[in-house]
Amino acid sequence: MKKFFKMFFSILFIAIIILTLVFHKRIMLCYGIIEKYISLKNHIWTTQELDIETSSNSMNYSDIVYKNTNGTSLTLDVYGPTKQVYKSSPVLLYVHGGSFAYGDKSIPNALSPVLDTFREQGYTIISTSYELMKDKENFNKQISDVKDTIRWIYKNKSIYNFDTNEIGVIGVSSGAHLSLMASYSNQGEFTDNSELSKYPSKVKYLIDFAGPTDLSLLNTRGLNYDLSKIFLSITDKDYTIQKYNPINYVNSTIPSTLIIHSNLDAIVPYESSKELYDKCIESNAKANLITLNSTAHDLSTISNDDIISISEGLSKFVIFNSPL
Repeated sequence: MKKFFKMFFSILFIAIIILTLVFHKRIMLCYGIIEKYISLKNHIWTTQELDIETSSNSMNYSDIVYKNTNGTSLTLDVYGPTKQVYKSSPVLLYVHGGSFAYGDKSIPNALSPVLDTFREQGYTIISTSYELMKDKENFNKQISDVKDTIRWIYKNKSIYNFDTNEIGVIGVSSGAHLSLMASYSNQGEFTDNSELSKYPSKVKYLIDFAGPTDLSLLNTRGLNYDLSKIFLSITDKDYTIQKYNPINYVNSTIPSTLIIHSNLDAIVPYESSKELYDKCIESNAKANLITLNSTAHDLSTISNDDIISISEGLSKFVIFNSPL
């Protein structure tokens, strides 16, 4: 019996060493996330402290032009890893929101703590811009812009040492809608730049913060002048809903998807995210849903519990999808 236990514990010890060697990068990332999580839990943020208009500015490369179309230069920012953990750096692409007509590529402080942790563990964060809608609907162009950003990452992987097998996308609100469309659609769809169209657009995983997945559910009552003009420009609503609803592109081969949405959202109904999640499960696609219970669509009333839920859920999801 003693011999058996001695052999058993020897095998167990060897197995632990092997697992540690194989998964040590995930373990270090997990440690960094837990450390940040504890910090979040101990430091209770108020709404005033969580200024979502303020953004991280510790970037390595700013305003890189990734393409020129319609006489407009579209740019992105690169926040490189603060430590070299991997031979090539995994990439997280951030796509901002703003009702398709507003916003910019600045990363909000609500996301900065977690994203900074990934930079510390060898990740590159890229924040992109896209052509904002003016006067009329232009989903096709915006989706193409996000997709061309992904293609740009492939094109420039050697210059910036990107690992194109490890690309994730984080989209917020309308940016999540564009991210879903760019990530779920086929490679040859939504092209705008002939040079970039030669490159792949495949991503490994996607994080959707309150993105509209069914445009027919959007609350378009009481829109301001700019947005009213854009939505009134849609002449064939059935065609637009059919072509630009991410839920219509769900199949078993789409990237792993994390959906984060508040059940108090009065602008983009929580129902749309629940429908996307159910469709993913029905189609045997990998998906998770985190339901927030306190905040409005713009995170203006976010509670400490929801901050922690976002940080913890986001971190677990990316860790699970991170390279070994």
